[in-house]
Amino acid sequence: MALFFKKSSHQENRIENAGRWPLRLTVFHLVDDYEFPPSQFIETFYVREGNFLHETDAGTQALRKGAVIVNHPSNRHTIKQPEHVRIVRLRFLPEWLARDYDTILESPDVLSLFFAQSWFDIPSETTLNVFTTREAMQPFVEMEFDLLQQNLATGRQTESITRIGLLKLMLMLGDEYSVYWRGANRIEIPSQVRQAFDMIEKAVLSGDSLRLKDLEPAVGVSQDHLGRLFRKATGVTLVDYAQLRRIHHAALRLLTTDIMAKDISEALGFTDSAHFSKSFQKYFGVSPNVYRQKFGPPEA
Repeated sequence: MALFFKKSSHQENRIENAGRWPLRLTVFHLVDDYEFPPSQFIETFYVREGNFLHETDAGTQALRKGAVIVNHPSNRHTIKQPEHVRIVRLRFLPEWLARDYDTILESPDVLSLFFAQSWFDIPSETTLNVFTTREAMQPFVEMEFDLLQQNLATGRQTESITRIGLLKLMLMLGDEYSVYWRGANRIEIPSQVRQAFDMIEKAVLSGDSLRLKDLEPAVGVSQDHLGRLFRKATGVTLVDYAQLRRIHHAALRLLTTDIMAKDISEALGFTDSAHFSKSFQKYFGVSPNVYRQKFGPPEA
């Protein structure tokens, strides 16, 4: 649990929550220091009002209105000396956006900022990104946060309007991230690797098995050469990536449908239910049924 402390003036930090998984929004009204412990979820913070010192293991940075913090799992960070700060935090499950594969891959800054760590295994000096949005763009960013908060407050967290709203916000923040860093942190995907992505995605959604040899004529390079290109670009093998996509699409169906786990397993081409359950638990740490109970829609 995050820690907060009262001031002698009897003012205190205040927290407002909206929504439930797969997307949760929290508004923090801070008048005193507040420590965020390491989280297992991707967290996006946006500063709506005020200024403060942002302390991480790497050092301390002054932040103000319009600043964005994208925190991937494992980082502790603390807000210190806040001056009437209002900051919004979004937490989402990346697998909820499995069907938005094309949009994500066509937006390299969104891929780099929000999805690279859950899709790939690319070494990075930090899993925490901080940047500031342009003043002219801040009203539009804040409008998207407001719309998401309204949708979540009215129980529409799994509807398309909310998912697309989150994607739109990510596209805007990805663009601001690119402008701030001048594209320096963007992941570049070679054309052959992108073609392999597309073929894997098609095979996963059809439930078909994909032989790596079948990729050769489509991408125009040998299986071995493609494997090296793929590993260099993503940090994972073709086989591991394909399995990850099956698991993400399975998780999406567990989140948004009442289809039985064994039927999801069959539709996505897993060998059998036992293989599906073992693979799913290896990735998420829980069985498909426990995952659905924890993150899926409430039982009627």
